[in-house]
Amino acid sequence: MNQTTLKASISVGFWALGSIAQAQHINSVAPDRFYDDTILSSMDYGLVCPSGTAKKLPAPDTHLGFITQRDQNQSIEHTTQIVPLAKGVGFGVDVQLPEGTNLRDVEITVFHPPYIGTDVTEELWRTDLVPRTSNLNFFLFEFPFEMVAGDWALQASHEGKLLYAVTFKVVDPSRIRNLSSYCSGLLLS
Repeated sequence: MNQTTLKASISVGFWALGSIAQAQHINSVAPDRFYDDTILSSMDYGLVCPSGTAKKLPAPDTHLGFITQRDQNQSIEHTTQIVPLAKGVGFGVDVQLPEGTNLRDVEITVFHPPYIGTDVTEELWRTDLVPRTSNLNFFLFEFPFEMVAGDWALQASHEGKLLYAVTFKVVDPSRIRNLSSYCSGLLLS
């Protein structure tokens, strides 16, 4: 077992505890990036620019009680863990599964600093992961209360086993000008 795998294995135990304090201090208990390569064949992460149609689906363990599901044309537009805090910008994780692998009722969790005016630090929904297609799950900045800089993370688990975890640093757009206009088509580099 190499050191990265060992670190990830130890971190999985910490993730399972799931306390608010751990969500707020995610970098101290989890790797920057982890995916279980015994279950998943690949992982990509970064900026997502929403497009196409969207529909609301019930998600009772989220702040608003629903998630917005976009059509399958979404993709990771730019691989990064640094995200501009800008309305209309999303960030997420996309994984591929080997042929013949289907994972039903996968728990997707977003950890974040408290939303403005709340003590909400976690969003959770369930989805299926299937082979031969994108399995992108992402968070999109849409509402004023969501606009909080700091450490964010997306993780997926199935039957109590961590499938992936990626931390993101959400920052003032002026700090990363080359990414701050990315979703409006104005990326210069």
